[in-house]
Amino acid sequence: RYLAEVATGHQKKRAVEQPQKAHQEAFDTSKRKMQPTHPIRLGLALNLSVFYFEILNSPDKACQLAK
Repeated sequence: RYLAEVATGHQKKRAVEQPQKAHQEAFDTSKRKMQPTHPIRLGLALNLSVFYFEILNSPDKACQLAK
């Protein structure tokens, strides 16, 4: 995620795709295996929502995840 904040052009595209996939896979796994109130699941949701808000400039998706 942090590389995506400073990268440009083609490097930014790669720096966004890989972390997005990893964040999403981790969050999906947590949804299948953890209770909604589990601290790790909540942390993953928060990290993914920050990624959507700051990196992908998608505040609607970020807010949806945060809820």
